[in-house]
Amino acid sequence: MDPATKRLTTSILILSILSIVALSILSTVITSCRASKADPILNTDAEIQEAIQELASEDEEVRRDAIQGLAATGARVVPDLIQALGDESADVRLGAATALGKIGPEAREAVPALIRALGDEEQWVRLAAAEALGAIGPDAVEAVPALIQALGDESKEVRAYAALALGSVGPGAKDAVPALIETLEDESEEVRLFSAMALGNVGPQATEAVPALIEALEDESASVRSAAAAALGEIGPAAKEAIPALIHVLGDDYKFVRQAAALSLGLIGQEPARVVPALVRSLRDDEPEVREAAALGLSEIGPDAVPYLVKALRDKDWRVREGTAQALGWIGRRASDAVPALIQTLEDERAEVRRATAMALTAITDEDLGYDAAAWRAWWEEKQ
Repeated sequence: MDPATKRLTTSILILSILSIVALSILSTVITSCRASKADPILNTDAEIQEAIQELASEDEEVRRDAIQGLAATGARVVPDLIQALGDESADVRLGAATALGKIGPEAREAVPALIRALGDEEQWVRLAAAEALGAIGPDAVEAVPALIQALGDESKEVRAYAALALGSVGPGAKDAVPALIETLEDESEEVRLFSAMALGNVGPQATEAVPALIEALEDESASVRSAAAAALGEIGPAAKEAIPALIHVLGDDYKFVRQAAALSLGLIGQEPARVVPALVRSLRDDEPEVREAAALGLSEIGPDAVPYLVKALRDKDWRVREGTAQALGWIGRRASDAVPALIQTLEDERAEVRRATAMALTAITDEDLGYDAAAWRAWWEEKQ
């Protein structure tokens, strides 16, 4: 993967994390319903064995405390936690599912038991099972049919975490795309958000979701709009029909929507004659995150963007000139046609522009002549 693509993909992932953080109150409420005290720490094998034996106690409180202690002991206790998922106490079952989620991918052998737990009569057990399957990730692919069914759960929290789990499975959850398209219209903001994120994580195999994601760009929730914009980029060139809508939301009031749209226009990488001027305009955005996203998007379009970027080096707004130089640098050697214009830009009145330009020239040419425009001209003329 070239540096521009790697950086662009990373930015999309960061945006998804920011979307989750924006709704962190959901996790706070769920956590507060699960436990009132921190998990105890078991330091020795003897303590771990004692806790395992206590899972067979007739005293529910003893079993519950034992589960809390085992939650931090790792994969070695997965078989015991699987057995505890069948406990008659809902609190013990909840603790077991939560503990398996903390263990994560190493708890993959618990997937069949967690699938059964998705049908538990207790809402919080079902939620914890969905969350645990998400923590296991791609190895939980066999849970996809059950998670699809959980998208119809009466609890909005369970539906949200089922969608989140499907996203964690990634491309292996492609069979869930039709159901996730439906939940993009769920009454719950959290469900819509996690459904959009899940479709993005499925990636190019979620092409049939493009029309629904375009509609989601008009959702009343800014978090949902940003997740939908990001998802379209992760689907990639197959989301070409979303270009007009993404260009439109470059004017969204919420900066993360604009950021996601700029990044995704680059990832889609089509119609440069339409996309490049729109992204150049976004280089004037008041928010630095959006300006950087626009530069990244332009760099992902590659050599086709270079003629437009050369013109943008003369823009009256210094932020556009700086972002344009950054974009050319991220394109790298394929932007060699821009070298003469970049050399001229080394004489820009703004230090920020000169710095970005010098870095771009080095990235394109593998030479480092600093900020000396005369030295660069002499070197370039010699090269010709």
